[in-house]
Amino acid sequence: MTTSPPVTFVRAGWNDPRVVALRAAMDAEVAPRYVDVPRGEGPPPVDVADVVATVLALAGDDPVGTAALKRTGAYAEVKRVFVAPAGRNRRLGARLLAAVEQVAREAGYTEVHLQTGYLQPDAHRLYEREGWRPVAPFGPYEKDTVISRCYAKSLTPLLVAAALPPVTDTDAAIASLRALDAAGVDLALLDDDYLAGAVDAPTIAAAAASRTARIALVPRVRVTHTEPFHVAKVVQTLDWTSGGRAGWLVGVSLSDAEAAAFGRRTAPDAAEAWAEARDVVDVARRLWDSWEDDAEIRDVATGRFVDKEKIHYVDFEGERFSVKGPSIVPRSPQGQVPVVVEVNGADDDPALAVAVQDADLVRVHAGTDLHDAVTRVRAALEAAGRPDVPVLADLDVTALAAAEPPAPHAAHPGERLAGVLAGWRTATGADGVVLTGAVADVEAAALVAAQVQPEPPEPEDPAPAVGPTLRDRLGLPRPASRYATQPEQETAR
Repeated sequence: MTTSPPVTFVRAGWNDPRVVALRAAMDAEVAPRYVDVPRGEGPPPVDVADVVATVLALAGDDPVGTAALKRTGAYAEVKRVFVAPAGRNRRLGARLLAAVEQVAREAGYTEVHLQTGYLQPDAHRLYEREGWRPVAPFGPYEKDTVISRCYAKSLTPLLVAAALPPVTDTDAAIASLRALDAAGVDLALLDDDYLAGAVDAPTIAAAAASRTARIALVPRVRVTHTEPFHVAKVVQTLDWTSGGRAGWLVGVSLSDAEAAAFGRRTAPDAAEAWAEARDVVDVARRLWDSWEDDAEIRDVATGRFVDKEKIHYVDFEGERFSVKGPSIVPRSPQGQVPVVVEVNGADDDPALAVAVQDADLVRVHAGTDLHDAVTRVRAALEAAGRPDVPVLADLDVTALAAAEPPAPHAAHPGERLAGVLAGWRTATGADGVVLTGAVADVEAAALVAAQVQPEPPEPEDPAPAVGPTLRDRLGLPRPASRYATQPEQETAR
């Protein structure tokens, strides 16, 4: 019985004769399918200087497959995936894709794209089987909606958030959050409205904490008319009830009607409100640190509940308020709850300074100039020495579902959403997405599942809070309290 020689994968040049011969064989096999198809102006020829790497599959010494990765503008494009007849039925196509994807990871890419033709269903099946998503034609193929079939794939997990509008029905809100949780969405941004009879966002988050397992709960808490001490306490308490899945979406109030409802002050302008918000974030973080992690001793024998030496005054004195402290809540699971600030990306946005200096996560909600807005935010973060702060950008799910399909193969809303998310980082420059619009619907949540979590777990009733903390999800270490006594350094000998 004759056995096939083992296949090895090696790096080769784009113009290596073995690679050139395989591409010629590919052209001879594929070109006849399109002989009667009118063709417009095709993409420019490959510039060897743009080729990142070419992979060659060898069965013994015989070349049996090839694939390459090249730079196509902002895109990392996989090119010329081909397996010769002698190498077929050995999953070489999938293995070549995996090899090129690894090249892309090593080169620092988080997404890869590719283009094929509409008369190559075998290629479509291969890409879709290997986790590639149909996307609209990109780069040099964007005007070709007839022949081109384009795909994209995320190489690292995409951070997915969902924005929920103010709600008046707590049960319906919790049902939506459970559906998003089951779909694998990472965090929910919960809004509220002082004057519309909505249930306030921290209350919704607290009610959902014991009924969800993984999703982080990030209520908007406006600071303009609420005492900073109470803001810090509410967020810290949510961190306890959710098992470390809390965040805080910082908000301000600029409405005369809201100011009148509280009756404490007139509405500030945006610059003043956001300057005050920076102070509130500062004092909240101090309060979250005011108890050291081991301040609770719970010593029944002596009747001592806390070690008073490990609970600290924060003694904050600002231009607008002062807070003595300490907090009345012990230090919570995350130590410091992640702070989220949303901006429109404009240089004159007063929220931008707070986001750049103080946010652990930035949300960009600009309109059509989303990529430009994200680019400006990233530049500001870089200038502030904080380039690693994740940036999320808004995507209106309702508008996406209603839009004209970019191509017949992406006509289903679920496919289009998955495709957009697969190419999201290249298209926007963001680290993740905030799904807006009809994201509270169970159906919309289900559309996310295939992209962010291929096999979402069945939710339990009630679901325990067992997921990772929001800090874990953002790649942030748990910091020590700023007031903790630091061990003395050993004297160098």
